[in-house]
Amino acid sequence: MLKILFTGDVCFKVQHEMDENMAQSVLAECLPVFESADLRVMNLETPLAPEGMGEPIPKAGPNIIGRPQNLGFLKAAGCDCAALANNHTRDFGHEPLMNTIKLLDEAGIAHPGAGRDITEAYKAWRVGKNGVRLSIISICENEFGIAERSLSGTAGYNLNRLAGQIREERLASDKVIVFCHGGNEYNPLPSPGCRDRYRLMTRLGADAVIAGHTHCPQGFEYYEGKPIVYSMGNFLFKYAGSMPKCWYYGYMTMMTIDGGGIKVEPIPYTFDEDGTKITLFSGEKLDTMLGYLKKLSDIIPDDDLMDNYYDGWCWIQRNFLKDLSVKDEYFDPDNGPVNCKALYNRLICEAHCELVGNMTKLIFYGKLRHAESWAAELEKLRIDNICDRLEA
Repeated sequence: MLKILFTGDVCFKVQHEMDENMAQSVLAECLPVFESADLRVMNLETPLAPEGMGEPIPKAGPNIIGRPQNLGFLKAAGCDCAALANNHTRDFGHEPLMNTIKLLDEAGIAHPGAGRDITEAYKAWRVGKNGVRLSIISICENEFGIAERSLSGTAGYNLNRLAGQIREERLASDKVIVFCHGGNEYNPLPSPGCRDRYRLMTRLGADAVIAGHTHCPQGFEYYEGKPIVYSMGNFLFKYAGSMPKCWYYGYMTMMTIDGGGIKVEPIPYTFDEDGTKITLFSGEKLDTMLGYLKKLSDIIPDDDLMDNYYDGWCWIQRNFLKDLSVKDEYFDPDNGPVNCKALYNRLICEAHCELVGNMTKLIFYGKLRHAESWAAELEKLRIDNICDRLEA
């Protein structure tokens, strides 16, 4: 039997003081869970580099960077693998990315999902433990910082490349897991397209898909007997300013591989706004959180409900369409680089592209009233509606 613990987003954007000693206190309640696992896999949501190294890359959204001492958090957790495929790993360019990989190598922590080029970024972490040969592939949606054939960065979703990598890992290992970073931020449900992509990964040969990025917990399912975890939410991600309540809730995923197949168990928690403590749920709060996850999970297999709720999400996010304006200056070869970051992001990122397409379809077919009504239903699924019971 092999037990693997997965966590969601770990980021030190405004917590550069985090080191191994501080992390021992922050993680105190969680350490027994980490210690009970044979392997521990975390999503490292930031490059780690000394002050002054690198510069912010052009992108839509914030540029995030941590400091070398932040690696102490992963060390304190006993992290074996830091998945690097996400939308912030190359936020400050090539040198901080390479520094991050160097620090992880020195600490003996694997780092699939990023590299000097797309081939290196797609390399899986192969490990043998308790008689099980395991491969973990780390990929993300195509936002900013994606690796190319001659450019460092992260492993952006490419169906042909992913299918080939899964096939290669099936020859090398007993089990293949895809760790994904993508989806609609703050949406309590995955989109129909996201669900299709993750299900397809299992049909291509992945034994499980574990995902995050949405900054809120989503549900999970067993598709044709294979577990798909759609989003675990943030693990520790202190942020300056007010954030939605969902930001502070999530769950770790304990995966058990044995003769009966693969099972996943959610382990819910919350962390405080100061980023000084992660608190595991127990008793009635645990029952409430698990009940919430079950409610979300029960919706996922229902095609009609998923479509309707997603129409509601598109209504909530309808302003995304406003970034689709194309200016004449974009086509002037003498104008040099132009600021089309938002347009690029809406058209290249899978989650954003799906949203724009579906919202346009709702307009075209005159279904805006329908979408607006389902937006109200989707609001009822937000974790905000049970926070009084989780915070009592």
